[in-house]
Amino acid sequence: MNKKRNKELDIEEIAERAQRGEDVSKHFTGRHVARQKIDVDLPLGFLRLIDEECKRMGITRQAWIKMACDQMLRQADTGRGLAKVS
Repeated sequence: MNKKRNKELDIEEIAERAQRGEDVSKHFTGRHVARQKIDVDLPLGFLRLIDEECKRMGITRQAWIKMACDQMLRQADTGRGLAKVS
């Protein structure tokens, strides 16, 4: 049997065990972070400013936007206890 086929069998066995109500948590690492892709329309001038900052910092636009959102959420969390986002 090839490796892929063995993996499929393992997944099927885990699913069967879960259906029987067995604890299958040991098969999951918890490292997966749920993500959702979004589209955001921004004015070109705004994007140019972002791109200038990205170039200066040596990071991608996506990385800069994530960093900016993280920073704004941390600033907004003035004791409100916002959940940590990975």
